[in-house]
Amino acid sequence: MVTHPRTVAMAGVLTAGIGMGVVAMTLKIADGTHTALDTVLSTTTGFLFLLAGAVAHVRRASNPIGLLIALAGLALFAEDLQFAKNPVAHTAGLALTAASSPVIAHLVLAFPHGKLQSRWERVLAFPAYAVVFGAAVLGLLVNDDPGNLAAVAASPEAEALVKRLLELLGALIGGGVVVILLYRWLSGRLPQRRLLSPVVAIAVLGAVSTTVGSALGSANPASDPLLDVYRISFCLWPLAFLIGVLRARVGNAEMIRLLLERDGSGLAALVQDDEVWKDSRSIDALNAAAGLVLDNQRLAAELEERLVEVQASRARIVAAADDERRRVERDLHDGAQQRLVSVVLLLRMAERRLGSDLTPPVATLLTSTIDELQATVTELRELARGLRPAILTEAGLIPAVRSLLDRVPLAVALAGADVPRLSGAVEATAYFVVSEAVTNSLKHARAQEVSVRIGVEEDGLRVDVHDDGTGTADIDGGSGLHGLRDRVRALGGELTVASEPGSGTTVSAVIPLDG
Repeated sequence: MVTHPRTVAMAGVLTAGIGMGVVAMTLKIADGTHTALDTVLSTTTGFLFLLAGAVAHVRRASNPIGLLIALAGLALFAEDLQFAKNPVAHTAGLALTAASSPVIAHLVLAFPHGKLQSRWERVLAFPAYAVVFGAAVLGLLVNDDPGNLAAVAASPEAEALVKRLLELLGALIGGGVVVILLYRWLSGRLPQRRLLSPVVAIAVLGAVSTTVGSALGSANPASDPLLDVYRISFCLWPLAFLIGVLRARVGNAEMIRLLLERDGSGLAALVQDDEVWKDSRSIDALNAAAGLVLDNQRLAAELEERLVEVQASRARIVAAADDERRRVERDLHDGAQQRLVSVVLLLRMAERRLGSDLTPPVATLLTSTIDELQATVTELRELARGLRPAILTEAGLIPAVRSLLDRVPLAVALAGADVPRLSGAVEATAYFVVSEAVTNSLKHARAQEVSVRIGVEEDGLRVDVHDDGTGTADIDGGSGLHGLRDRVRALGGELTVASEPGSGTTVSAVIPLDG
């Protein structure tokens, strides 16, 4: 398994920090010049920084903020090496006297992104390292401490000057950090302010106390109380960072990742400024809302897919019904109808040959039988034609409708624009709409006039049948129109019936051309 380089670095920092913390606590106790409060606060603060850094790294290893927090704890412990009796360790401690200051400044400016976002933040952070460590090295050269192995030209005056310069530059950098932090708090949105408030409050309190103390100098009587205020507030700072890390989810990439983690599929691209970041409750609410949207989209997609399947199934049923209708038509024409015609011919032949030998009752019975069979053949032919007229298949929709209306004992006006040949299912459905509507006008509406209009429009083939009858049609009241609507819908169309007493009835159907 490949370990992220930042995880390896974090493990090293934590190991060194814990070891350095134990050493620092031992050195302070052995030194004997530090109060119990000072020792407890400094040790607790260092370990809290290490703990907060470890938790932040576990929460989000991709964010370097955890490593910065842990480094602050390590640097804080490293400052106490100056109390060591060993000359090498003591000299290193003198060089690291203010090691935590630039790391803390960097941490405050980079929180919670883990990276410096603006030019002003970089202008403050990088010079802070250069000033602190540069002044520390310069101070080593002039420090007259007997344990200082790096002393070159020991001079108490020069040492005091370097120390004072370091204090003033530290005050300037600390003030700049506070200004930027306050600006971010004032310009941020409510969730950002809520998360920044503890950090800002402690930073302002600590920065003000250390800035004023540095500006006054260590010889001023107010310096020690201000230093105590700084230490107490500084001890609370890791907790503020830890709370922020636990609650904050930073950056638009992180928020998009949360949405994608819903089930591994993309939902949305959330666009926002890099400075906009929200607390975990806001993100959890957003994630829950995104989950609902994703679930709704999934259900809608499944419903649409099933609807397509249902429409395809209904279309197949209509096609199968048409095929079956044509099969029955062929069977009637080639089977029963032909046999009945043959029987009629045989009976007529028998009538001609035996006409003089037949008694009048038998002749009358034979003639009646022939007439009944002829009527049966005619009805059977009409039935076969009603299933699907041959003219519909051969000539198209308009000629088939015109042939249908010619047999209707009503005044019927047909308005048909140039309708091209369409698919068999569309033409058959339109034909049956006209047939059913005209039949209802004739049988139930007691209509005197019927108008039929057929035309191709943008939304498909439109069929309108209007009569001047009683206007009592109900699409749900009978099986004819209801079944016809199902047939139209099976092709992706819609059939409507407008019927008002005294105003007649209008049956309208719109059928997609590719139905």
